Amino acid sequence: MFSLCENLYTLPAQALPCEVDLHGGFAVDRETGGYIYYGMPGCGLMRISPDLTSQDIIDLPSDLKPINFHSTKIGTFDGKRRLIMPANGDAMVVVLDLEGNVDFILSRPEFEEYQNEEEAPFRPTDTAIVGETVYVADGYGANYISTVDMSTQQWTSTFAGKTDDPNAPGLFGTAHGLNTVPAGHHLSIADRPHARFEHFTLDGHFTAAYGIPSGSKPCGIDFLERGERAYGLVGSLDDPQEGRPAPIYILDAKNYEVLSTIRPKEDLGIELADHIHNTIWYEHKGQLYLICQAWNP
Repeated sequence: MFSLCENLYTLPAQALPCEVDLHGGFAVDRETGGYIYYGMPGCGLMRISPDLTSQDIIDLPSDLKPINFHSTKIGTFDGKRRLIMPANGDAMVVVLDLEGNVDFILSRPEFEEYQNEEEAPFRPTDTAIVGETVYVADGYGANYISTVDMSTQQWTSTFAGKTDDPNAPGLFGTAHGLNTVPAGHHLSIADRPHARFEHFTLDGHFTAAYGIPSGSKPCGIDFLERGERAYGLVGSLDDPQEGRPAPIYILDAKNYEVLSTIRPKEDLGIELADHIHNTIWYEHKGQLYLICQAWNP
């Protein structure tokens, strides 16, 4: 049973006017205390305290402050914690330290698939981190999944691509979000308009597709392991029933069977939760939370 923690709404006053423009996702720094990071266009980089009772604004360089960072992921490279921030409207992936300083910026990939900018735009939506490799989903662009070697700061490979066929294996209508599965040997990538998750090996080979309720438009997936079982958490942009506020699904991570459905607007009275864009698991002192972000296009 989930309930709304209204006492944890702690945005700084300076950030309140920017909240309406949120269109991104969260990253939990599980290695250094549990701080949670996300981008807020027009405001900067936001940091939530591990107990969820306060939020801080981390200033970004002035040219990055207006940018929408469509997701946030965190990893360790060369012994340093880094935030990976794809900017879907600005054709780049920004790598920051935890204080908002720019480490480096990845621009449009240079692969043959990206030679024609009009036919293959670069509008990255999410990333996944495996060791020194970052996988970048170009969900609002050409729908390739490209890899970056963080040690050299160079693009290294690309796979997948665009399709309008909801059953085409290894291709996407919108490769919106991705994560590694609990075992770590595959990527689970949300094909949003086709209401499915496609699995790929880490070297880019398609292995399987798992459908969820048709019309739900999954934005991504986050995993939680409990004993011998693992669960997937999926925020949906739409509900299968037209006009109904969007759900959050809890899935069996092995077969993607829907185990539970949470409706933030209907069940919890969250008026603005018509469309769910990002949802993550978060645990603090034995209490399990869902941290969610709505986006109402």
